[in-house]
Amino acid sequence: MADKPSDSQLRLLLAQFLFAHDVDIETLYTALGADLSSADSEAVSHMAGIIDGVTLATSKIRAHGLDNWAKS
Repeated sequence: MADKPSDSQLRLLLAQFLFAHDVDIETLYTALGADLSSADSEAVSHMAGIIDGVTLATSKIRAHGLDNWAKS
């Protein structure tokens, strides 16, 4: 069985998937029925950091391509 990807690798895979299918992160949460107003504030803060990272990676992938996004 293949090794499980690290958390950062999993976030990158998610960003690549979202980019490939032109889905923004807010749309994803809406589709999942996530109601952040009733969630734990620490969890929301953590998720916001992840969302920021995925959003940044997605925008860099769009701007520089999948092979060069991390170099910019």
